[in-house]
Amino acid sequence: MSPTIQYFYSSTDVMSRGGGGGSDKVMKLNVGGTFYTTTRPTLQAVPGTVLHQIATGAQYCPRDDRGNYVIDRDGHSFRYVLNFLRTSKLIVPMGYRELDILREEAAYYGLDKLVTSIDGIIELKKRRARNRRWNGAAKRLSASVGENLNNLPEDDGDDLDFFEDSWIGGTTS
Repeated sequence: MSPTIQYFYSSTDVMSRGGGGGSDKVMKLNVGGTFYTTTRPTLQAVPGTVLHQIATGAQYCPRDDRGNYVIDRDGHSFRYVLNFLRTSKLIVPMGYRELDILREEAAYYGLDKLVTSIDGIIELKKRRARNRRWNGAAKRLSASVGENLNNLPEDDGDDLDFFEDSWIGGTTS
């Protein structure tokens, strides 16, 4: 039996020689000083966007001294933009606190579906925060007044206006 010979090429060897047919599909990006490697089809996933235009050559994008495309935007947020292009889903870690920055980046790149997804999460967080505030206020009032809430004395003209004029949640009728 004759020995089997296998050849291994690192991706940088293939790209630097321009061989293998894959070099034109790989794109190296320098986004705000953070380096990413992706494929041209990933950047072309959403037609009409800034990244689509860069990947197709329709929009000029400068290169650094290593040949990386330079995009002067937030490098940390770009990973979520890139994952959205790969999956068509917004995937961020639990407790992610930079949704406003990510939304701004998505708007810059022209990723309307991503902007809509982020807006939905921001609105949900605002609603939850409002509910927590009201729920907390009602619990504090209930705890401070206790079981005697329904046994308050009638208004005899002294300073019980606080209880009469204050209303937490609900509607008045």
